[in-house]
Parts: sequence; C-alpha cells; structure tokens
Amino acid sequence: MSTGHVEYASLNGTHIFKLIGEVRAQSCISLDKLLSKIEQQSNVVGAIVDLTQTTFIDSTVLGILAKLGLKLKQIHQIQAVMLSTNPDMTTLANSMGLGQVFVILNYCGDPKVCTRELMEEHITHNAMLTTVLDAHKTLMKLNESNQNMFEPLVKQLQKEQDTIEQVSQQNV
Repeated sequence: MSTGHVEYASLNGTHIFKLIGEVRAQSCISLDKLLSKIEQQSNVVGAIVDLTQTTFIDSTVLGILAKLGLKLKQIHQIQAVMLSTNPDMTTLANSMGLGQVFVILNYCGDPKVCTRELMEEHITHNAMLTTVLDAHKTLMKLNESNQNMFEPLVKQLQKEQDTIEQVSQQNV
C-alpha cells in the first residue's frame, strides 16, 4: 500500500509534480491520466518533478516519470527538470536513465509552494495493469540495462493483458 502521494500545480504552462513519501504504482493512475492530458496541450512551456520529499519510488512511478520526460522532449521540445535533495533518489533516477530526459538538480525549494494532491481514483485491475505495463515499457526505452532488467516482467504483464482481452472479447 502506498504511504505517499503526488501533488500537482500548473501556472502559465509550467506543470509541477511533487512526489511525497513512498510513492508506488497505486498513486500513479491519476498521474498517468494527467500526463496524457498535458501532452495534448499546446501551451506547455515547462515541467518540474520535485522529489525533495520523496522517500521511495517504485519502477512504475519511474516509468511514468520517464514517459513525462520523453513526451515533453518529443512533442514540446522541452527538457523537464527534476529536483532531488536525497542522494539515493538522485542515484536511482540516474541509474534508470532519467538523466537523459530530465535535468536533475540538487535543490531545496520552498515547502510553501501551492500544490494540490492528485486524488487516487477507484483503480480497476485492467487500468493498473495497463499503467504498470506502459511505465515499464517506457523505462526499457531509456537504456539497455533497463531493457534487460524489465523484459521478463513486461512479457509477463503483456501475456496477462492479452489473456484479459481474450476473455472480455469472448464475453461480448
């Protein structure tokens, strides 16, 4: 169970994501949906991911952050910024290749920045499966090490998703 959460704010085309505590896959459905909306916007000028209060992030969260960085680079030609004061978080982000799509800064910002918590939605198994699968596929795109590390998991998740789709089509 997640003991952390994601907060979000936007001002004049700059999007701010603050990850607080232990942020795991369950907290990311809302974040993933929000990223899909942001990539459709034409007025995006920047993005900041604040990890200064993050104590743990799992690979699904890392994959969704990688997706954010990649999409901003590809669609909007923007290099997103990641703020981290925790050496472990910085090392983890760099080891997963996030330094390729983010400028990672050691920064201690103002804790009074106004963000609001992204509310966790009722999560279906299929929605969670899709989000976890997509996040890990995105991580695999960043480097060969991630490709080797997550390929078995992605194959297993893809097989599960295919089975679910076959069952739902049989029920139609």
